[in-house]
Amino acid sequence: MKKFLLTLIVAVFAINASAQDYNWAVGVRGGGMASGLTVKHILGGGNAWDLSVSSYYDGGLYGSMVYEWVNDLGSNFSFFYGAGGHIGAGDKDDSGSFALGVDGIVGVEYQIPVAPIAFSLDYRPALNIISNSYFAGYDFGFGVKYTF
Repeated sequence: MKKFLLTLIVAVFAINASAQDYNWAVGVRGGGMASGLTVKHILGGGNAWDLSVSSYYDGGLYGSMVYEWVNDLGSNFSFFYGAGGHIGAGDKDDSGSFALGVDGIVGVEYQIPVAPIAFSLDYRPALNIISNSYFAGYDFGFGVKYTF
């Protein structure tokens, strides 16, 4: 039994030691208001940018880019937060309106140490400034990304 426990402990440390940070991630995000494709690029020094193209609850299509600050929490978890903007065209009230605004993001991510997969939970509030002005304050989302 002692040999088994010792082997298990060594294996866990070996797996964690081989965990690699990624430079790029491509995946999908499902949210309360927006769902779509995401691309994330780690810039180094605890910074990243995240570009997403999403279909919105109003039938519109939006592109957003946020700059993120990333903090390592250990055990393959990280905490991130940031700000950016979005542009798109919605179909709210059948007006086909153009939208431009600002976005925020805060969330946590877990990277599987033995596979190139990362999961994230985030909150992305957005404020449309041009066109159909409104505050989108309930966009909580779950993401799955392939990392490389």
